[in-house]
Amino acid sequence: MNWLRRLFHKSRSESQLDKELRFHLEQQIADNISAGLSAEEARCRAQQEFGGLERVKEEVRDTRWETHLDTLTHDFRYALRTLRKDRRFALIAIFTLALGISSTTAIFSVIDCVLLHPFPYKNADRLVSLSVLAADQERAWRFPALPFLDFKEQNHTFEDMFGLVFRGTRYVSGEGTDEFFGGWVTPGTFESLGIKPLLGRTITPEDARPGSSPVFVMSYRLWSRHFGRDPQIIGKAIILNRTPMTLIGVMPRRFQFGRGECEVWMPLYLTRDTFLPGAGIEPNEVWTVGHLKPGVTSETAAADLQAIAKHFETTYPLYFPPEFRLGISAFNDGYTTYFFV
Repeated sequence: MNWLRRLFHKSRSESQLDKELRFHLEQQIADNISAGLSAEEARCRAQQEFGGLERVKEEVRDTRWETHLDTLTHDFRYALRTLRKDRRFALIAIFTLALGISSTTAIFSVIDCVLLHPFPYKNADRLVSLSVLAADQERAWRFPALPFLDFKEQNHTFEDMFGLVFRGTRYVSGEGTDEFFGGWVTPGTFESLGIKPLLGRTITPEDARPGSSPVFVMSYRLWSRHFGRDPQIIGKAIILNRTPMTLIGVMPRRFQFGRGECEVWMPLYLTRDTFLPGAGIEPNEVWTVGHLKPGVTSETAAADLQAIAKHFETTYPLYFPPEFRLGISAFNDGYTTYFFV
């Protein structure tokens, strides 16, 4: 605790330092006299060896951290006095600093989100989307339920596979009507993406079974815009598309799955018998996503799915035209890198 006493009792500390240095100086003078020098010569020799008491004092002070703290305090007081004298300059300086700090923070946030960590998903480097390229270069991104289920059940190259069906959603409140994109997602989607909800829970397989109570998960953006980030909203029934649905979870701010405007997600139940073109959920096209198995390349996965999809040329010619090529697009390349076979 010596540093604390020196900080608050500077005069006492300086007096003690002066006494210690003078004691050492006198000791050196005594040693010089014992060596045969006169008193005057002994004092001169000792002062030369010390190099001056004030210089030694400065060197000792510089080794103490409280000296730097004291210097910082004096500099801060000087800055405040300067700013007080010229308030216009002070405002400009403060505004410039604030603008620089906020700009730097914003730029780093963009770099972090876009370049360093573009997707907050689990194993994002292995997360891919499926598409079909026709001979005329037209591309289909979504498929009927049966191809999705065959891809999911028969592939050998994916760790998991999940799907989403887009749907326009209407929410009516006392303030008016709001329309936005929603999506039905297959059970296990949120677990596969590795994203935990900010509030509540995500969709489970039980939620997707026929006869289950309608539930949905909400985006952070919708929660903020319409519900004032009220945590008590979890468990309440909200009418979407004229159907009362229970809100079971709110997703984190950065979470997005589906189109960028997707605001709600609901459980999707898929079977080969009940989900046919022109029936059930409209539009009934599944956007297919999945994680490649470790070590599997996109080219290998595309070839694997191509073999599964070959017979779809006759059953679903609209989605799988003659000479089609099935491809894989990598999420971490911003949906711009495709691998076709």
